[in-house]
Amino acid sequence: MFPIGTVARWQSPESTRLPTRLAGWLLDSGSLTAKIKALNPEFAVRVLGQTEGIAEPCEYAALQIPEEPVTIREVLLYSAGSALVFARSILPHQRLAANPELTSLGNQPLGEHLFTRTDTIPGPIEIAPFAPDSGAGRLNTALHANTQSLWGRRRVFDIAGTRILVSEVFLSATDCYADSSK
Repeated sequence: MFPIGTVARWQSPESTRLPTRLAGWLLDSGSLTAKIKALNPEFAVRVLGQTEGIAEPCEYAALQIPEEPVTIREVLLYSAGSALVFARSILPHQRLAANPELTSLGNQPLGEHLFTRTDTIPGPIEIAPFAPDSGAGRLNTALHANTQSLWGRRRVFDIAGTRILVSEVFLSATDCYADSSK
């Protein structure tokens, strides 16, 4: 199943009217890991795959770098045994010489690492819908036997001049869909 990818129509949040609860998750500027742990301290990361390769053209565009080999990491974030978030990170490893630990995290959450550093500058959040037949949608169906549209967010983080891209798709078990009518 790896790589699943996050190719989507990424857009500024201002261009979409979101339900309040969904917006609270998508637009939260803090650490998603911390937010999930606050709900339930039983938190885990499952690495779906990590490899060196070529990312999607839209990912290079977001990073504002030319096509080059990158480290592609895809994980699931779990709370209380339930997969809540599919995350994909693009790490331009040739530019990460000063931060080699970012490509050897194992089952440690990248987001937690980013938000504990004093030299991390998060960029603006972009959001996108994911159809049930997208890679993330099919993953959600396999994990939760639920076929529905999903939402995701992404942003670029600058770490001492090195830009990395983190995309997160909220799976159907996430609380953000509990009351999507408001």
